[in-house]
This record gives sequence, C-alpha cells and structure tokens, in this order.
Amino acid sequence: MKRLSARSGLPALAVAVVVATAGPMAVAQEASVYKWVDAQGVPHYSDQPSVNSSSEELPIHYRKTDHAALQARVKAKTEPETAADVKAGQPSGADATAEGERQRLLAERESNCKGAKLRVTNDTNARRLYKPGPNGERIYLTDEELDAERADAQRAVEEWCDNS
Repeated sequence: MKRLSARSGLPALAVAVVVATAGPMAVAQEASVYKWVDAQGVPHYSDQPSVNSSSEELPIHYRKTDHAALQARVKAKTEPETAADVKAGQPSGADATAEGERQRLLAERESNCKGAKLRVTNDTNARRLYKPGPNGERIYLTDEELDAERADAQRAVEEWCDNS
C-alpha cells in the first residue's frame, strides 16, 4: 500500500476520521493506522507498521455505509419537504378567503353584464318604451327620454362587461 506523509495532503488519519463518521446505521468495523516520524522529522501514516523505526498504533473504529439505510433516510427527509411544497402551493386561509371573495365578485359582475345586455336588447327591440306610473299606468317615453335610456343601458354594458 502507498504510504502517505503529512506533506501529501491527505493523511490516512484524516481519511479514517471521515470514514468513521460515515453514518449511524452502518456496520461497526475496526482497523489500525500506524504513525511514525522519519529521520527528517516528517510524520508518516500507513495501514502497516514501519520496518525501519518504531511505529505508534492508532486504533480506528469505523462503520461501512449501509446504502439501504442511507436511501431510506434520504427518502424520509425529502417526503416532508415534498408535502411542504404541496402545502405551499395551496392557498392559506387569508388567500382562500380573498380568492372566494374574488370569485363572488366575478360571478356578480357576470350576472350584471348579462342583465345590462338584456336591457340593451329590450330597449333596441321595443317599439315603445314606458315606465310605470304612480297608479300602475304606463307612461311612454319621449324620443329624448328613449335616447337617454338606450345610452344609459349601453353605459351599463360597458361598465359591467369590460374585461379590464
């Protein structure tokens, strides 16, 4: 096996620490790392003891990753996030109330638009328009009143049926 020195950038001890913290659902294992210092004072780490000098054994306890358990944890973590995303897409109580009010206003506007269009149709097709008098009799509109009534009906259509 290749021996790593402190200068190599990846001491075996650091790798062993990472492996030791790999996951709580893993199978426990044991291994040893050996450390020694050469004549120049450079520390070395290896899975085998040094032949030339005395080595210090560093016992390392590590766990191999249980891939099935890891996938289960990832799935368990992402499911609540997915449920939160779905809930985020739904309107809150205030949003639902506002949406209900908006729908009610749209329905009222549509109803008023239909009524205004019917009024224009009646005013256009009627031979003579009248208004009820105080005793239930008919009071027929003059030409000026008839033009004003038709213009008023057209304004109502523009007000209630405008899409903007």
